[in-house]
Amino acid sequence: MRNSSSRHAAPAAIAALLLVAGRPGIAASQAAAAQPIAAAAAPAADIGATPAPDPVSLLLLLVDLDGVTLTEGLAAYGDPADPLIPIGEFSRLLELDIDVLPSERRIVGRLGEARRSLLVDLATSTARVGPTQIRLTADDVAVTPTEIYLRASALQKLLPIKLNINSQQLTMKLVTYELLPIQSRLQRQARQRQGSPTPAAVTETLRVTEPYQLFTPPSVDVALAFGAQTARPRAPARYDIRLGGDLAYMGLQAYVGSDEEGRATTARVLLERRSMDGSLLGPLHATSFGVGDVFTPGLAIGPRSLAGRGVVVSNVPLDQTSVFNRVDLRGELPLGNDVELYVNDVLKGSQTAAEQGRYEFLNVPLIQGVNIIRIVTYGPRGQRTEETRVINVSGGLLKPGQATFEFGAADQDEPLFRLRDRDPFLVDRSVGKPRVVASLNYGVSEALTLSAGAALYHTRQGLARDLYTAGLRTSVRGFATQLDVARDNTGGQAVSVAIAGRILGASTVLRHAEYSGGLIDETVPEADLDRPLDRRTELTVDQNIAIAGHIVPISLRALRDVYADGGDTVIGSARGSSALGAVLFSSGLEYERNTLISRQRDERLRGYFAASTFRNYQWQIRANLDYDILPTWRARMLTVTADRAISDIWTLRLAASQHLDTPKGSEFIAGSITRTRFGDLALLGEYNTTDDSWRLGVQLNFGLGYNPISHGYELTRSGPGSGGSVLFHAFIDENGDGLFNAGDRPVRNVVLDGGERQMRTDAEGRAYVTGFGLGPTARLQVGLSDIEDPAMKTPPTTIEFSPRAGGVTEINYPMRPTGEVMVTIKLRRPDAQAVGLSAARVQLVDAKGFAVEGVTEFDGSVSFQDLPAGTYRLALDPEQSKRLRMRLTAPVSITIAPDGHFTPDVTAEVVFEPRPDAAPDTL
Repeated sequence: MRNSSSRHAAPAAIAALLLVAGRPGIAASQAAAAQPIAAAAAPAADIGATPAPDPVSLLLLLVDLDGVTLTEGLAAYGDPADPLIPIGEFSRLLELDIDVLPSERRIVGRLGEARRSLLVDLATSTARVGPTQIRLTADDVAVTPTEIYLRASALQKLLPIKLNINSQQLTMKLVTYELLPIQSRLQRQARQRQGSPTPAAVTETLRVTEPYQLFTPPSVDVALAFGAQTARPRAPARYDIRLGGDLAYMGLQAYVGSDEEGRATTARVLLERRSMDGSLLGPLHATSFGVGDVFTPGLAIGPRSLAGRGVVVSNVPLDQTSVFNRVDLRGELPLGNDVELYVNDVLKGSQTAAEQGRYEFLNVPLIQGVNIIRIVTYGPRGQRTEETRVINVSGGLLKPGQATFEFGAADQDEPLFRLRDRDPFLVDRSVGKPRVVASLNYGVSEALTLSAGAALYHTRQGLARDLYTAGLRTSVRGFATQLDVARDNTGGQAVSVAIAGRILGASTVLRHAEYSGGLIDETVPEADLDRPLDRRTELTVDQNIAIAGHIVPISLRALRDVYADGGDTVIGSARGSSALGAVLFSSGLEYERNTLISRQRDERLRGYFAASTFRNYQWQIRANLDYDILPTWRARMLTVTADRAISDIWTLRLAASQHLDTPKGSEFIAGSITRTRFGDLALLGEYNTTDDSWRLGVQLNFGLGYNPISHGYELTRSGPGSGGSVLFHAFIDENGDGLFNAGDRPVRNVVLDGGERQMRTDAEGRAYVTGFGLGPTARLQVGLSDIEDPAMKTPPTTIEFSPRAGGVTEINYPMRPTGEVMVTIKLRRPDAQAVGLSAARVQLVDAKGFAVEGVTEFDGSVSFQDLPAGTYRLALDPEQSKRLRMRLTAPVSITIAPDGHFTPDVTAEVVFEPRPDAAPDTL
């Protein structure tokens, strides 16, 4: 492409004038030295403002690990003694579980067998490993559209690695402080090396959009479980079916689940659209819109978020919330899976069985600033999946003039399709009653945001309440402050004051609310909603403390609810997690004291201790102990689970649970799991000594993904129905139009990474890849090292798209054969001798007018490489040739053959026109 930077004009002019005077052209190195080098950018105020690396300072480093050369050309920049290292390329070399997201200016990942969290968030100037904060400066970071770079000295603070760099030999030897995935793979020889792992070249990202359609045939995920057991039913049979696609230009998500007798009991249907940039519904600039089985929003006082059939719309940013808000985390949980929730590396909760086919962690408190939320799912087949969300929690202040809103209307806890009759003895009389909630926030100034809300909702007794709220958000002496008042149609009133900030280094949130007139506040999760509150006080403290040389994140919480009847409830909890070697330990205590109106007290203190490790990246081991301290000390349950990958397709599961209270007994589980490209088959056996019960089961999980090219379904592993898929087509584009035409040839063995498993294109150049989930964006990495002819001009090897349930993103990947040619530009001197013209800017222009530019070296030559096959016209740079009155003596055409044949060198002559006011024999 043409790049007519003015800083090249002076050297080119000097070189041309020297040649005209009969003196030899300057060498390429001299010309480069004559060019001014851009001064280094001044340090930014924070790491959120980062320049790109200076291309002049490119270094190609040889990377050595344990005597093995991982690459001979790691593209680093800057000072050879402390260069900027490309994190994406470096993590691929070491097979680290790290995602580099340049578009989001963020690095997230998991480190080591203890799975410590890694986060570098440039937007908020945050860098930490687990709970440990790492200080980075603007000089430590550089960003390009496709990569994030960290200085070697800073990288050593984040990874368990020491970098020994020889600035003279341009080598970098790695010394590791703990086992890395690549070392584990090499040690156990699980799979044969195919040569040194060489990362893909750093290229730009290809962004592909798949527009919503009126209708697409749905893709499906199916889980089937059959068995035999001593309990009833004697022959249990269950199924979970998840379905996704496009309908009415929206994304369709549907679910049907059964009980153990094979009868459908639960159904959900949702039509939804999301937009990270707020481009929905025209002037509303909505970020999300849904209809069907939705969740209504909540207010600061009064109604909470609740499921039901209805409609919701919001323009609140999808990745931000207020420190005073509690978040509800929900997602799909396949049959037989269990899930754990970690917030800032502290285990906050777990769920061992799906509720209506999904998990729910409700009213999760967050701290002010960046919160790392990890949702870890463990499957019955020994698989472990992890979803990381980064939520930036503010004090609730908006920019001046900024407005956000939320609206939801639904029938409370009533599904769109009810498959079973409602329980006539249901205690909650609000089911099926209408619920309408709306809220509005407006930024008045940098330090003041106003809030208002209104709701129609029903209590558990089925009584309708109209409620209105008003509030403000501000900052007092550096503490985020929130004030809310509420009143309902029955005379109930409430006022709530909350402050958040750091006290002695600890993130602290304090909230106090006063109630009168029987107002029902559903947003208080532990309160008894059948008993009107009188007041509530809640304190949350999060702090990292040093224990025996280890940084341990601690989360403390205390609250007291006082009821209008005179009773009260006191709850306290303490939780902490820390990695010790290869093991992640978590422990917690939970205290609860209930005082009834009769002054009778019920007091309990419980605890848990959990440990997990991914030992040698081969054994996945988890252990958990639950115990009581009050009213009496006793251990309740000990559970140990171990999953061992025997091969890429075969996994063994062993688990044992010991009931330590009454009745005592043991439960044993053994399973063998086979994973294929067409699904997963698990055989499980369970035996319980408490009642001599047993259970044998077989579970089959598979997917049916719709292929829009073949207009049929493909049998895959689970994923296409509950997440996005890709239909990839690689071909040799003979005419360069980007389309697959007659005569174009498919390309096989293109490697595709990023989905549920690695895939390769077939003989037709196609591959159907599933398992991209439902995140805002997903990435597909394209590997070209195994194709028959790697000398191809290709689109970027990193492809980014937005997956949606059942959606199939079609990606055409046109590739063009390439060649190279040497072009020499000569100038004939007055003595008739032809000499090379240095620093001349020349172009090769194809039939579409696309120009590839080069600059001649000291001998007048320039090498054009990786040229797509086709015919090119040789041209001089228009700006330079006009300024120097330079032209070619004759037109020159160059043809790059598509068969890879050698292209002969080309020589062209130039002449300089005389100045208009010069004598005929001078220039």
